[in-house]
Order: sequence, then structure tokens, then C-alpha cells
Amino acid sequence: MRPNPERLAWIVLLLSFAVFCVLVVAVPLGIRWYLLHAQREQKAVVESLVGTVVVEQPKGRALVPLSKGQTLAVGEGAIIRVDENAEAVVRFFDHSFMRLFPATTVRLDRLRSPKFRLSRLPNAVQFHLVGGAVQIGTALPLSTGLDFRVTTLQAQMLFAADGSYALEANNNRSEIVAYRGQAVVRGAGAEVRLEGRQRTWVALGQPPRPAEGIARNLVTNGDFNEPLEQSWRLFNDQGADGGNVDGRAEVVVDEGHRAVRFFRSGGYGNHCETILEQTLEKQLPDQATSLVVRATVKVRNQSLSGGGYLSSEYPLMIRIIYRDAYDSETEWVQGFYYQNRDNNPTTYGLQIPQDQWYVFESPNLLEFLPIRPYKIMRVRVYASGWDYESLISDLNLIVE
Repeated sequence: MRPNPERLAWIVLLLSFAVFCVLVVAVPLGIRWYLLHAQREQKAVVESLVGTVVVEQPKGRALVPLSKGQTLAVGEGAIIRVDENAEAVVRFFDHSFMRLFPATTVRLDRLRSPKFRLSRLPNAVQFHLVGGAVQIGTALPLSTGLDFRVTTLQAQMLFAADGSYALEANNNRSEIVAYRGQAVVRGAGAEVRLEGRQRTWVALGQPPRPAEGIARNLVTNGDFNEPLEQSWRLFNDQGADGGNVDGRAEVVVDEGHRAVRFFRSGGYGNHCETILEQTLEKQLPDQATSLVVRATVKVRNQSLSGGGYLSSEYPLMIRIIYRDAYDSETEWVQGFYYQNRDNNPTTYGLQIPQDQWYVFESPNLLEFLPIRPYKIMRVRVYASGWDYESLISDLNLIVE
């Protein structure tokens, strides 16, 4: 068959025109898509505030230790490890920041910004909190939005711009606090929205708990519903006056109150302390505005008047041991008594009715103490003196 050159020419012409039309439309659209969606990988700056911070750079690079005051620019994939005696701050390219507290590890997953001004994409900051505690301050974007995301083993979080947040995570649960701004917390197919001064927590494999007020109790098992040995350490301190009669501490129910009863008899004028102690080591948030001790107490018997010769031996005492802003360990003490026949000093004591339940609430310790607490180390509840019998129920150390 003889070829048809006229038909072939038309086919070539039409195909060329179609390709031309496609190029006329696709090239500008492709350029526009690139201008709108192209991103630039950014850096963050890590600075050691206290102790030594270790940065593990991506792609098999050597570990980089940072001493106090040293800084290092890091990119996506970097892992930052802060040990038990160190702290660090990470400043992101958009002026958001993250403070890492002791025993914290994070991995930076995504640090991106739009490559061109025409783009409507937000700045992207995403990291994974392996474990520990961080405080986050998100910046107010000037020309683009902000996509600030954090993941933990239990949850995924989206934090709004111009906000202040705290996040703590371990293998069992994550706790999220929004001091200012909004946050969305997702886990197990459900989500919870936080407004300013709200908090939630997420257990492994569970949905987030409903949002609640920002106040939280730092004391575990302060209602004594669980066995004491699970969260408290019980011991006696006989002092140096040769005594050998220990006191006892036991969980009882008294007039409808589940409480711990401290009891000692046969002391014969020598000193003893029967102590319940709980280790907390809880960093107080910079945004905290209130720290209050609440408890329901009763003093049934005391053989030593007032607070003893030095105002240090009360039949019931609460002692908060903390580190202040200068990293010095100090304490706040509150004693309770009902009689002071010998007119002993009662500098740290509060007189309450004998054998009656009394609801105690301290002043705001963040305002009352001469130097602001920085980290709560331990809490002690104990009876001190010669012979004593006292009770405590519903012990709370509320930070807000």
C-alpha cells in the first residue's frame, strides 16, 4: 500500500499542537506549583545551659558534647541528649524555642520553611520527645503560618503559634499543659483540644483524658488509698540522745477520713522522728503562679510542749525540701500542736484544737518564700518529739 503523506502530515501537526498546548499550560503550572510548595531545610541552635549536653548528628557522624555556654547548629535527624545534671535550650529558625530539663532526649524530625515568598506553606517544626520534660514557646509568625508538631510514644500534638506549653513523657504516659495558646492532642484515634491554662494526659494505648484545669498535685498517693510502700519510705530517726523506742505509722480510717496515724509511747523524754518521705524531683514550670500545700490534720496527743526547745519537734509536721533559683537546697516547714504548757518557741508551728480534724492550706509558697523554688526534691510527713499521736489525710502539693 502506498503511504498517505497528507494524513501523516496532519497527524504530526496535530500532535505537535497538542504537545505545544500541554507545554503552554503545564510549564507555568509546574513553575507555580514549585514556587508554592518548595521548602528549604533549616537549622536549630542547641545551647547547653547547665552541665554537658550530647548531640548526635544524623548520618553516622560522631557525638558532639557541649559544655555550659557552648552552642551548635543542628539539622533534621539530630538527637539531643540531656543527662540528669544538665539542661539545654534549642532555638528554632522561626524564633520558637524549647527548653530541655534533666534526663531528656529529643529527636528533631523536620525543620522546614517555604523557599519562596509566594508560598503559603507554614514554617514546619517537628520533633519526637523520647522521654523527659520540655517547655515550649512557639513564635508568632510574621509572614507565614506555623506547623509545630510533637510526638511521643503515646500521642501526637499540634501547638498553635504564640503559645507557651509544657510536655512530660515516659514509657507509660505523656502529660501536656497549655499555659497560653491552643493545642490539639491525639491518641488512640481520639483527640482533645486544650485552651490556655488547661492540661491533659495520655496513657499508652489510650485516648487523651478530657481537658481539665492546669492545677496538678505533685504528691503521689497523698490520699493513702494505695499501700504506703508503693510511694512512701517509712523510717525512724532517733537523733543523738540515746533513745531506742521507735514510733509507728499506719493507715487507718478515723471519722470517715482515710489517714496515716503516727504513734509513739514510752519515749521517756528522748527524741524520735517517725517519717514518711516521698522523692519527687519535680521541676516547677517557669509559668507556674501558685504552689500550695493542702492537708487535713489532727493531733491527738503530745507530751513535749509546743515545738520543743528549738521549735523543731511537733507531733505532726510537713516538710518540703526544694532547690531554689540559686540551686541551693532549702526547705519549708509547717508544724502542728495543741498545747504549749512550757512556753516553748513555736516559730514554725500552728496551734489547732486537740483531737479534731483541721483543714490546712498554706500560703502561695511562690510568693511567700524569700527565694522562689525551682525544683521540688522531697516531701516529708512526720511526727517528732517524745510521745505523740497524730493523723494526716489528703496531703496535696498543688502547682498551678
